[in-house]
Amino acid sequence: MGVPSIAILADVLYREEVARARAMSPDDKLLEGPRLFDRACRLMCDGIRHEHPDLDEAGVRALLQERLDRISALERP
Repeated sequence: MGVPSIAILADVLYREEVARARAMSPDDKLLEGPRLFDRACRLMCDGIRHEHPDLDEAGVRALLQERLDRISALERP
């Protein structure tokens, strides 16, 4: 038996994610937004540290804020 394709695996994972979201209570759904944003910020900080190993934590946070501001500006009409 061969290895499943990435597309098939991605589809299965997506369906599982949708099923979990549908099973969540309204309160949990409300809290999920800030949780996802926090996770995205942590991942962005990890990327910044990888790109700029010389930056201290304040520098990482400043660059994160700069990137978030840039994203926010792009989303404005």
